[in-house]
Amino acid sequence: MITTDLSVLRKPNEIASLEEAKDIIVALEKELAASRIPGVGLAAPQIGIRKRVAIVRTEDESIDLVNPVILEGDHLFLYKEESCLSLPNISVDTWRYREVFVKDDLHKAGFIGEGFISVVLQHEIDHLNSVLITDRIADKKKIGRNDPCPCGKVKDDGKPIKFKKCHGRNS
Repeated sequence: MITTDLSVLRKPNEIASLEEAKDIIVALEKELAASRIPGVGLAAPQIGIRKRVAIVRTEDESIDLVNPVILEGDHLFLYKEESCLSLPNISVDTWRYREVFVKDDLHKAGFIGEGFISVVLQHEIDHLNSVLITDRIADKKKIGRNDPCPCGKVKDDGKPIKFKKCHGRNS
């Protein structure tokens, strides 16, 4: 069953072995297929498993993720009405990247997700990092060069990195 319990979704998630990821992927596929609300991705924490495993399932793509990280994001844009199976009846505008470069234990060389797939990858990887769409609510204004970067990176002293020094350099 897909959880809506924020205390479960906010807990840190552990690295998964490839062996345990196989069973988790099967469980994720089963829950996604059984969901009353159509979805295109699901992360292990959403079904109460605190491991870094997620799936993406669209008409054109079937991606399994085990311990993924986003190494780069390009072309920030305002994504309208992003929703989540764990937050029913909520949709928010978020800042997302049109293109992300992802590496994980199944894709050692990494791969690029573009467009809608990029948004879904960011969403599911956020779940693995205990981040929800409500944490990503976008201000309608364009991000300024001196604003904190929406990716959330911080300096060693804990202060946010400015957009121009982070992802704004190529925008």
